[in-house]
Amino acid sequence: MKKKKLWLVTGVAAAAVLAAGTVTFANQSGSDSEEQTVYKEVTVEKGNLTAGVTESGSVTIGTLDQTLDFSEDSSSASTQNNSSAQNSAGGNATSSTSTASTLEVETVYVTAGQSVAEGDPILKLTEESVASYKKDLEEAVTEAKTAVSEAGLSAEKQKVSASYSYNLSTAEGSVAQETYEAAIKQLQEAVDDAQEAVDTSASLINYYQEQIDAGVDLSASLTEEQENYDKLYTKLVAAKNNYTTKSIEAEKTLKEAELSAKNASSQYSVDVSGADNDITDAKDTLSDAEEALEEFETAIGDDGTIYAEYTGTITDLEYEEGDTISSGATVATFSNTDAVTITVSVSEEDITNIAVGDVVEIELSAYEDQTFAGEVESIDTSSSSGSSTVSYNVTAAFTGDITGIYTDMTGNVTFISRQVTDVLYVSNKAVQSDGTTSYVKVKDADGTIRMVDVETGFSDGVNVEITSGLTEGETVLIESQVTE
Repeated sequence: MKKKKLWLVTGVAAAAVLAAGTVTFANQSGSDSEEQTVYKEVTVEKGNLTAGVTESGSVTIGTLDQTLDFSEDSSSASTQNNSSAQNSAGGNATSSTSTASTLEVETVYVTAGQSVAEGDPILKLTEESVASYKKDLEEAVTEAKTAVSEAGLSAEKQKVSASYSYNLSTAEGSVAQETYEAAIKQLQEAVDDAQEAVDTSASLINYYQEQIDAGVDLSASLTEEQENYDKLYTKLVAAKNNYTTKSIEAEKTLKEAELSAKNASSQYSVDVSGADNDITDAKDTLSDAEEALEEFETAIGDDGTIYAEYTGTITDLEYEEGDTISSGATVATFSNTDAVTITVSVSEEDITNIAVGDVVEIELSAYEDQTFAGEVESIDTSSSSGSSTVSYNVTAAFTGDITGIYTDMTGNVTFISRQVTDVLYVSNKAVQSDGTTSYVKVKDADGTIRMVDVETGFSDGVNVEITSGLTEGETVLIESQVTE
């Protein structure tokens, strides 16, 4: 540590002048001008010194919406059961409920711009509209319960039908080949019988012709048998055609029966699953209806009053007496004290030294000599280009007390490159040099001015750290020269 040098300026005249804030030294020249030395008093303070990039921007405050969370759709529920078993039987069961009730505002307790606490009343709904709406929701629950019971009964029927279809398919599949062979055999026998009848008739015709050739008069019998032959031949052709078509149909029936038997298990699973899905859908509808009723009772309460879910300032309130309100509507919008940010533009030269999470210091124009803590929340990867510069928007979030901060307030954000904390400091202008020695002028309580050697440290460009020579609260002087 350097040894202190101490100079004393004493005397009644000096004390009197210093009390007035200035000391004047006359220096007459050929002209009438006079040079004066003026002192400004500053105090040795203790705190933080920060250096970094500083940019200006404006404050944005996020919002929180309070909405009616009960699901109005649940009070207008519709369930439809369409299983494969029902479709095969032409069945289709549908049940639906709806509500035409609305909620009407009776009284509004707050206005936009008003600060409220969680649990404070916001508005009250008319008793009649609340009762009517609640009744509709309760009826929706009742109808949903009925739908669950009906879905259960329908499912049992579907499962019985599915079981019957399964047994029938497997049974038909097991005898399909035998049935096919029997059908083919019957068709073939019909062809064989017709062929035999034609052959017999042809033999008779030959016999009658031989007898006629031998002198026996059987012309009438021959004519009759020829007519019979034509009829029998027609029947043979019909039998063969029938064999062709019926055998194809029999083969088709065989394939279908075999396929049905093969898929019987899968089809049974589909039918049963469809029945179970109908029950699940009905139960889901019931759950939604019960949830809607529960959420309604929670949101509205027994007295029909909607209470604030957040603490903060209401920024928007759109309802007044006589208005109607429904589920999903925003009742009120609150300022979100956890989302107070300031956005500034940073040049491409400085952006590379900034990262999300970096600590920043924020100063607002409305609050001189007050610093707010913050950190970098986001960096916009899309740049904005001016005539000769490229910059990026950086958003910093306030991390400390934000009382008294409002939207669109302007201020500066300092992205810290270096900082010393809890140190003594004075204005750079108060420190003077004598060769390699730095000193300040200290004014004591009795008006005496002492020149005190000091050692300095880090400077933020405005103030400088004092590592030795001064104590907190001492008064030092900033000296400047003026000419009159």
